[in-house]
Amino acid sequence: MRGLVSRLGGPERLRAILEVFYQRLLGDSLVGFFFAGRDLTKITAGQHAFLMRAFQENERFDGVHPSRAHVSLPPILRGHFDRRLVVLREVLEAEGVDPADIEAWLKVERGMRGVVQVGG
Repeated sequence: MRGLVSRLGGPERLRAILEVFYQRLLGDSLVGFFFAGRDLTKITAGQHAFLMRAFQENERFDGVHPSRAHVSLPPILRGHFDRRLVVLREVLEAEGVDPADIEAWLKVERGMRGVVQVGG
């Protein structure tokens, strides 16, 4: 995982990709309702901080852990989680991220399934 952020183009490039990603999620017919009326800047910042730790760029993560960040949302079902992965792959491909780095990023995301998904 180490070096992924550099290969993406640095922390600000990671943030820019996340901004595109969350805009896409907001407009998505299957998962957009999770983001409607929410502060996407705050969500992006939290995800950025989380990924900087997950990608081994920072020693600590001081933000709200995803297990707590999602408690106020409607239940995240398998289809919602899977759709998020599809949209993420599409965004990463459109942003020109190397296929091996896409797979590394998606592996981190898949690891969160048991943390945020609540049902089938």
